[in-house]
Parts: sequence; C-alpha cells; structure tokens
Amino acid sequence: MQFNCPVCNKAGLQNYTATPTICPQCNSDLKPFLLLHSISKPNSNKFALFALALVGVVLAILYFNSLFDRKKIVNENSKAIIQLQDSINTLQTTFAKTQTVESENKSSQKEIVIQYKIKKGDYPSKIAQFFYNDWKMYKVIEVDNKLHQPYELKVGQKLIIKLKKEQWKY
Repeated sequence: MQFNCPVCNKAGLQNYTATPTICPQCNSDLKPFLLLHSISKPNSNKFALFALALVGVVLAILYFNSLFDRKKIVNENSKAIIQLQDSINTLQTTFAKTQTVESENKSSQKEIVIQYKIKKGDYPSKIAQFFYNDWKMYKVIEVDNKLHQPYELKVGQKLIIKLKKEQWKY
C-alpha cells in the first residue's frame, strides 16, 4: 500500500506510521509523524478503561461528600455567627448604658478638689498661675484655705485647690 507524504502530499511512500521514513520527494524526516501516530492510537485495553471509570466515580463521590460537609460546616458557622451577633448587641447595649451612667456622674460633678503640697519657693500667685493659668486667682486660693495676709507658707504645708469643671484640661 502506498502512502502520501504529510508534508509535500506526494504519493509513493511506505507506511511512515509504522517505520521511520524520509520522504524521497521533499527530503522530510517523518519520525515526528510516527510518534504522533503511536500516541494517538486508540488503546483497546478494557482494564485501563475500567480503572479510569472507577477513578472518576471515586472522585465524584469525594467531591459530593465534600460539598455535603461544606454545607454542614456553613450551617454550624452561621448558627455560631448569629449567637456572636446577639452577644455583641447585648454588649453594645450594656456599654451604652454604662457610658450614659458615667456621663451622668461626670455632669453631676461640678468641681474637683486637689490637695497641693507646698514646695520651696512657692507662693499663692505662682500656684494660681500653675492651676488656673492666671496669677490673679491667688485670692481664690486664699479664700479656700482661709489664709489671711500677712501669711507665711511653709514647705510641706498642704493647700486645697478647687477647680471648676470648665477649667479641667482633658
């Protein structure tokens, strides 16, 4: 039987799909065609076909089993998420109530009282400048501590300083 060359399509070749051949017309090496033909030969081995089908069935079972497991995990996780959201809502409500109570307590405090210990070189106008940012407020310190001029401050003596809420620095 005569075959045509797959490159130049001239007739008169031996079977290039069975043996390595070089076309006498175009001088082409036809070994690649021999390899391609041997790869593309249908394999009539029934055992290989059965094994391939069995592997396909096993993979399909594993795939559908993993889908079922995923759905189960998603359901469990969504229940846990709902519980966590309820907990978060409860905590937010409790936190909001706590903040309201704290803000009410803060608003009820009109002043803060500080006990200041006299250091060397302190005098009322210097202390007033420090706490009130106004040296003229020394009179408030005198009134709060019942100091009468002429007075002498001693190191270690304690003075009461009252600050109004508007004077607090945050």
